[in-house]
Amino acid sequence: MDLLNGFNTTTTGAEAQLDSFLENIFALGGFFIALAILLILIFLAVVVLIIVANCRINVKAGEKWWKAIVPLYNSWIQIKIAGLAWYWFPIFIVVSALFEPTNASNIWTYAMLLVSFNVNYNMAKKFGKSNAFAFWCTVLPFVFLPILAFGSAKYNKGAEVDPNGVFSIKK
Repeated sequence: MDLLNGFNTTTTGAEAQLDSFLENIFALGGFFIALAILLILIFLAVVVLIIVANCRINVKAGEKWWKAIVPLYNSWIQIKIAGLAWYWFPIFIVVSALFEPTNASNIWTYAMLLVSFNVNYNMAKKFGKSNAFAFWCTVLPFVFLPILAFGSAKYNKGAEVDPNGVFSIKK
């Protein structure tokens, strides 16, 4: 039985164009949804990679692996591994709290980069790596932290580092 019997089912040129347009929009929407899901999965993979790398760095430094996944405590342990003075922890926390990654002109963005570089600078020294490696750990942590974690670098607790990192004042 034809439900539209007796009704005009022919479409005009404008209606056909609208139908075609809507089909294209829906197809494009499906593409963007698939792209968004792919990007989310890549992001989650990078996050897991950094977490696993931090766990491995903790183990290399003689700490328990789980200390890398406890919020705030992981920052304390990272500063401890780097050999920085205790007061870098509150500095790190305050700067992290005020850090706004969506606004590159925000001064806290640059402060976060400086504090992160300071931690990475001392940590690189403790693992026998160069200043350039510390820079790249700050800029591309998802590449260089796994290199530090899974590479042949050994943690040297006795390596000479300044408790103020790159901000030390030498007399």
